[in-house]
Amino acid sequence: MLDIKPVHSMMPKSLEDFEAVLLGGYPRTDFFVKTEMLTDNVYVNFNADVQPTEDYGRWFTFSSSLLPPDVLSDPYWGQLYRSIFYANSVLDNLKKMTVSDDQKPRYEQMQGEAYALRAYCYFYLINFYADVYRPENLGLPGVPMPLTAEDVNTNAANNTRAAIGEVWQQIIIDIEQSSQLLVGKKITDRYRFSYNTLQLFRARVDLMMGNYESAVKHASAVVNEYPLADLSGIEARFQNSEGLKSVLGYQFGFVDTQVNKELMFFTGGKANMNPYYYSTGAMKPVVELLQLSKRYGELSDYRQFIYDPMEENATQQIKIGKTVYKMYAAQDLNWYYVGFKASEAYLIRAEAQARLKKSELAINDINAILKSRMRKDFLVTLKASDFANETLLLNRILEERRLELAFDAGLRFMDLRRFEKPKIDHVYKDAKIFTLEKDDPRYLMQIPPSEFENSPNMPLNPR
Repeated sequence: MLDIKPVHSMMPKSLEDFEAVLLGGYPRTDFFVKTEMLTDNVYVNFNADVQPTEDYGRWFTFSSSLLPPDVLSDPYWGQLYRSIFYANSVLDNLKKMTVSDDQKPRYEQMQGEAYALRAYCYFYLINFYADVYRPENLGLPGVPMPLTAEDVNTNAANNTRAAIGEVWQQIIIDIEQSSQLLVGKKITDRYRFSYNTLQLFRARVDLMMGNYESAVKHASAVVNEYPLADLSGIEARFQNSEGLKSVLGYQFGFVDTQVNKELMFFTGGKANMNPYYYSTGAMKPVVELLQLSKRYGELSDYRQFIYDPMEENATQQIKIGKTVYKMYAAQDLNWYYVGFKASEAYLIRAEAQARLKKSELAINDINAILKSRMRKDFLVTLKASDFANETLLLNRILEERRLELAFDAGLRFMDLRRFEKPKIDHVYKDAKIFTLEKDDPRYLMQIPPSEFENSPNMPLNPR
């Protein structure tokens, strides 16, 4: 898709040159944010000052084509394959290099990051453009899977879709290779893959593949390194702010609290002006998310401030709507989207333990989340006796996952796919209802026209 030779410049040769190429391959534009509009996490407030764009409307109404008419290239597909090309280019060229002993740590780090980047991109591609990981689906078409830079260029033709099982297996292989190379390397930059981030990535992959014992193992590695935040510092903002509305606001989002210490990896472009941003835009979190933050009472959970406008002005109440999204607010200091955060490890381990019938261990992890997120005077400690059966416990864990990870990393869309693809209704203009039926083929995004025009024998997804 891209030529890594800079125009009017020399071909990269040194480790420093290829490190620059690698860093250029990390996604810095949106490649998952709009998938939230395909889920049950979003509604449209038509009283807002800014109405949804045609682009957003296509996503929210589950259009058969998510691309505008006559547009051939899918920016999500393109961004991810662009990053894969950069990763493959670095890996291809590093294999040809001989390095000194003092260069070896940097060499291994670059290799490790390149494997991680490739795995990360294939993880999104297979979760967006192919069916879910299940034994009966492993032979179905996945996505094209070039493993060298020569496989991808602007005139690529006759590409094939590797089987779903092959792509997931390659993701595991790449994560393992990356982990071996990055272990012991001190990477503090949260825009680059580190060993700890890879353990969480592996736990995420294992959970979606149903490898629950392995998910527990890798999630535990993260839990042991990342204690959850103490959010009690928000209490001081109750006293120092001008009303509850300003506890989180224009200059201070939830990401600016102590939860920042849990954020492990940023990706996907600047999040300050995301579609669900705290303003009078139309795309908003559903009321169910706000209600989940108030399940134990008003102002019992700090996450209520992410979703509650706390607006007293009647006119503004109508314009803003029932909810807001103040994870990022609109700080002058730019933030990128959260790709991985430590609380996900606790939730992965809780779900995996519950599916392994280890209820007490699962409850311990959910209690850790609640202890971090709830105000001290309202803290609730769950017990096994609170749940009549294992299904109710699992549902409670999944509710906590939905609240904690809403709008993070495209996870809700992936979760709904693995949760048997439930029916979803969206109300749009003129109160018209658009439905994504249970097990709807539109739970798979379509292979873009630019791809199947160059590869006419490539099977498309039914939509």
